[in-house]
Amino acid sequence: MTRISSILAGSLLIAFVVHSAYGGPWPRKQGTGFVQLGASRIAYDKVYGDDGIKQLLGFEVTDNVVQVFAEYGVNDDITVTAMVPFKVVSVSAGAPESVLPGGQKSGIGDIDLAIRRTWLSSDGYVLSTEMMIGLATGDHVHPYGLILGDGETNIAVRLSGGRSFYPSPLYVSGDAAYNFRSDGFSDDVLYNLEIGYDVISNRLLLILLVSGRESTSMNPTPPTTASALGLLSFNQEYTAIIPKVLYKFSNEWGVSASFGTAVHGRNVAGGFVFAGGLFYEF
Repeated sequence: MTRISSILAGSLLIAFVVHSAYGGPWPRKQGTGFVQLGASRIAYDKVYGDDGIKQLLGFEVTDNVVQVFAEYGVNDDITVTAMVPFKVVSVSAGAPESVLPGGQKSGIGDIDLAIRRTWLSSDGYVLSTEMMIGLATGDHVHPYGLILGDGETNIAVRLSGGRSFYPSPLYVSGDAAYNFRSDGFSDDVLYNLEIGYDVISNRLLLILLVSGRESTSMNPTPPTTASALGLLSFNQEYTAIIPKVLYKFSNEWGVSASFGTAVHGRNVAGGFVFAGGLFYEF
């Protein structure tokens, strides 16, 4: 239950420019797995500027993502994950000439691969470490800022833990990661705090996630068209509040839905993200 609950964050946070294949601290048992086809959408006409103040664009940017997320237990302690996104980014007809000629851009985004090692899983407690590599597979060269990836390879090292209060249908989990970025991008500190409640035993799960990203750089952000649009760029920061719901209509199949928005931001979109998905456990 708690393993699948954390995976929904992956699809949602793409729209908040956090490309993470993080699947929570709980391990998969050997030979078992999880596959999700998810989608997210954010349409916005405001962005958080480099000063953290929300600014009006005067036109609308739409960022749609369809992604496949997969998680597999190599053994009872080691879990591997992969996330492959397909993105469609576009601007409305009201955009200035410096952006409008691009119109729309679509294609594969940046792919994430990760391996997680669980060190403790006993009496409801779990403690794991993870290493994730983000591959620069998305097209990051576009004269009008409609990019699909950031053009850099990054490595995130994460420590995560959780507690199940079974037989109470409640769990909590949290994690923190340091994200090493290349090609002159500022490094990031990433974090997630999550609480979940199993309303109907192993069927209906309600979740509240607080997710964040903070840049380690104090330097001003280099001005680019992409950063002006709230897309992938330097010094991106946010704190996002994300309510989620998961429903399993069989032992293997289920659906997920969520929405969220940044309550604090820097160089990111200032709108609501809507996400959903169909998943299969085996």
